[in-house]
Amino acid sequence: MTTRTGSPHLTSTATKSKNKTITCGACGGDLEPDHPGIQCLQGHHYCTECSTHIVRLVFSEPENYIPLRCLECHIELISSVFERQLTPDQVEIYNCLMLRLAFAKNFLGEDERLDDCPFCTNAIIRNINASYIFYCDHPECGKVSCLICRKACPKIEDDYATDEEIAEMEKHFKCAELADDKHELDRYVELGQKMPCPTCGLAGMKDGACTHMTCPKCSQLWCYFCGKKVEDCERARDSNNGIFDHNHNWERNPKRCPMYLTQLSELDNRWPEDEFECLAMFHRNRSLRLLREAFEKLGEERIKQVDDHFKTITTCGFSFKEILEEDLTLIKYPDIDKTRL
Repeated sequence: MTTRTGSPHLTSTATKSKNKTITCGACGGDLEPDHPGIQCLQGHHYCTECSTHIVRLVFSEPENYIPLRCLECHIELISSVFERQLTPDQVEIYNCLMLRLAFAKNFLGEDERLDDCPFCTNAIIRNINASYIFYCDHPECGKVSCLICRKACPKIEDDYATDEEIAEMEKHFKCAELADDKHELDRYVELGQKMPCPTCGLAGMKDGACTHMTCPKCSQLWCYFCGKKVEDCERARDSNNGIFDHNHNWERNPKRCPMYLTQLSELDNRWPEDEFECLAMFHRNRSLRLLREAFEKLGEERIKQVDDHFKTITTCGFSFKEILEEDLTLIKYPDIDKTRL
């Protein structure tokens, strides 16, 4: 009942002994009292492997995970407890993240944004409508870059640019023209590999357990398969088994969901029997569904322009034909004249 972002299923690496009473709050593995993983003031502990996973979560969505909090009780963590999990390279990135988030929260006006150089740690407060061409004034950098594609731009030293420099700058002007559509398409691609909490929006990919999710940020209980919080899930009237009632009789009720993805193969032979193959199939379907929605919103011609310039669709592994034509029926019910879309 945990979420993950781009990491393998969490397992404990701790060695068990007879006298241990401390367990990891994420994977349930036994821990030594003096283990080096994350600990909170309320006595919740995480093994080193799960602590590494927590670090990855923070770095993947810092705006949602900072200030740092325990995933169980949500009490703020002592920063040094988190920082000791970081590698030397991560420490520098973490310090920059904290500084930028502090600026964004406390100093930016409504008409301002914080832009950072793609090639160094320099960041500057600029008007929200400022150019996406960034001139870094750090004395050890000084590069010119495009904040959309995050690539270097020609640094024109005199009044006359060469034909090659003009052609290169025109590419970056095109980046600016397509920036909003690129951002929107990137959002659809990213969401295809995650499921967001229906209450706070914190998104991640589940592990190999059941479809019952508890959000580590707001504690909302929700269903990974349909994405609804337990209060909104279809359940029997006067039921008193919480989210488990949402799984009851799912084989015959398209508004309910299986507790485990592996149950789907018993009803629909398109689904594999392996848990992680099921998860991959689920997110493939979700990705195609969201990309089809993006096509309807932005239009095929605009999508093609974005893909020609940034290769967004090309690199995500789907063809235009798959996005626009593939059957996206999620569950086919063999003995009922219904389908789950």
